[in-house]
Amino acid sequence: MTWPTKNLRELINKYFSGTWGDEPKDGGNARVIRVSDIKPDYSIDYENVPIRRLKEKDLEKYRLQIGDIVVVKSSGNQTKIISGRAALFEYKGKEAYVPSNFLIALRPNHNLIIPMWLWVNLNSKAAKRFIELIIGATTYPNLKPADYLNLKIPVPPLPIQQKIVERLDAIRKAQELNDKQIELAEELFQSLLHRELDPKGKKWEVRKIKECLRSCQYGISLKMNSQRIGYPILRINNLYNGEIDTSDIKYVEINREEFEKYKLEKGDILFNRVNSYDLVGKTSIFNLEDNYVFASYLIRLKTNSKLLLGEFLNYFLNSNPGQRAIKSKARRAVSQANVNARELESIKIPLPPLETQQKIVEKLSAVQEYKKKLLERKQKLQELFESVLDKSFKGELAE
Repeated sequence: MTWPTKNLRELINKYFSGTWGDEPKDGGNARVIRVSDIKPDYSIDYENVPIRRLKEKDLEKYRLQIGDIVVVKSSGNQTKIISGRAALFEYKGKEAYVPSNFLIALRPNHNLIIPMWLWVNLNSKAAKRFIELIIGATTYPNLKPADYLNLKIPVPPLPIQQKIVERLDAIRKAQELNDKQIELAEELFQSLLHRELDPKGKKWEVRKIKECLRSCQYGISLKMNSQRIGYPILRINNLYNGEIDTSDIKYVEINREEFEKYKLEKGDILFNRVNSYDLVGKTSIFNLEDNYVFASYLIRLKTNSKLLLGEFLNYFLNSNPGQRAIKSKARRAVSQANVNARELESIKIPLPPLETQQKIVEKLSAVQEYKKKLLERKQKLQELFESVLDKSFKGELAE
């Protein structure tokens, strides 16, 4: 079964663009939602919305009500198009919120459509395709209400909308709880990282990283291919949040001798030596089974296992003290920073006994493993949300 459709204009009581108001010199009376306050997960960042001063007649005209939907009207340029991103207004406090002039506010007709059902449809793949079509290749991708209100929305009977929305809302609440747990896990990890690696009051030796390594080596610089010819090679793009992403692997043709020189082994640390200032110095531990080599913008570190565990070094390099030391060594260019092997090796590291290192690694790894499971659950919840949504669009969730 597929549901009958209506144009968006038939499902709303009114729409309006917003206002920016005035500087709150004598105190503000409204928070004005900007484009930047509409988050990528289609929610509103209420806490950071700026306070402005509106005339009373404008406040009455533009004030949002629970169930209104704010839609990004202008993305500014072609670099990052988010025109059409829609957020459901759900704030239940006493403060007044209004949309800025770069947003469109929609007030759904509650006799025809449930606001959350309209919201999920406005952010659907079909809606995004429609928006791309009406925006076209314009220099300034602005959404014109006259065109946007022609968007077709599936409209099942209200009782069925309610059932669908209840299922989606239950999943969304599970997502919010899971996201909060991820946030708490990260806070716990950072707190534990700081406490466990802090050498104050501990009789730990301090050495330069160079004294604790077997080798510190730049990667190979050769033309790469996508035809699976030669050996797979890890690049900066394959390192993400301390993990190794193998979804986009390139290959290099090298002889056996070169392969042995650049072959990665489990426990090797890959150091990101060239990147933006924020990302330079991030590391990942190699833990894959296949025969990989590594590219020239990476440095491979092999520790002397009698002095320093690779996992301990990895955690230290990604800690606040480690990152501060790395940034102090970085040479900054226009858009990139660079840390060479000699500078990296000169950084000093607190060196507890191996047994202590192992205990610290186990504690930190346990928290990271817990966070990893939460991230996997986040992905599954998103897949479930999209599955329920897809079936609802097809009319498969009528019962």
